Amino acid sequence: MTPRTRTAPSTSLPLRVYTRIRDAILEGQLPPGSPLSRRRLAEQLSVSTIPVSEALKRLESEGFVESRPRAGTRVRIPTADDIRGNYILREALETHSARLFAETATAAQKAGLLESARRLDQGHEALFRAAKLDPRRHAHLEKAHVVFHIRIAQGTRCRQLIEAIERSRVLLLNWLFGSAGRLEPLPGRWHQDVAEALACGSPAEAAEAMRVHVRFRMDETIERFRQFLPVGKTPGRITRGPQRQTLEKNAAPQKLTTDEVAAAT
Repeated sequence: MTPRTRTAPSTSLPLRVYTRIRDAILEGQLPPGSPLSRRRLAEQLSVSTIPVSEALKRLESEGFVESRPRAGTRVRIPTADDIRGNYILREALETHSARLFAETATAAQKAGLLESARRLDQGHEALFRAAKLDPRRHAHLEKAHVVFHIRIAQGTRCRQLIEAIERSRVLLLNWLFGSAGRLEPLPGRWHQDVAEALACGSPAEAAEAMRVHVRFRMDETIERFRQFLPVGKTPGRITRGPQRQTLEKNAAPQKLTTDEVAAAT
C-alpha cells in the first residue's frame, strides 16, 4: 500500500481558513467593525475552532483584525493615522519601484505592464456599466490590481524591494480601503496613463506619475472609514451584545469544501 503523504504547509487547513476569512474581509463580506466569533466561523467553514483561532491570530498580526480582553475579536477599523500612514508607506515604496522600473525593465516587461493596465481599465469600465455592481467581479479586479503593482516591482530586479512591498501588505490594505463603503468609478485610462509613464517616460516622470496614482482619494478614504465608528465611540473599543448577533448575519466566508478539509488531514 502506498503511504499517504502529508499535504505541504502551503495547502494546510489553517492557511485555507486564513485565506477564506481574509478574502471575506477584503471583499466586504465582513465589513470593518464586524465582531468575529471563533465558534460561528468554525461552523460556517465546517472546521474546528483551532484553525480559526490560528487564522485570526495571523490576521491580527497583519492588522486586519483586533482583539480586546473580555470584549472579543472584530474586523479592525483603521484610524485616520493608520490610513494616512499606509498611504505614506505605499508612496515611498511604489514611487521608488516606478523609478527603478523605468530604468531597468525589459521591453517585454513594459509591454506586459501596458497590456495589464489596458485590461484593468476595461474591467473597471465594464464593472460600472453593469446595471448592478458585481462583488465577485470587483474582487477579481482587485486581485488583478495587486498583480499589476507586483509586476512593476518585479521589473525593478530588486528582490529586497519586491519583498518589502509584499511584506508590508500595502496593496492588500489598499484593497480593504477601496472595498469599504460605496464604490466609485475611476478616472478614464487610470492605469494606462501610469503604465505609459513607467514604460515610456523618464525615471522622474515615472515616479511622479506613481506618486499621484498612490495618493488618489486618500482624504475620501479617511472620511469613509469614520462611518464605521458608532457615535461617541473611539477606535479600539469592541461592542458586545446585540450588535454581535446583527453583524454576524452578514455574508460569511464560503464553507470549505470536503476536498479542501480532507486535503489537510
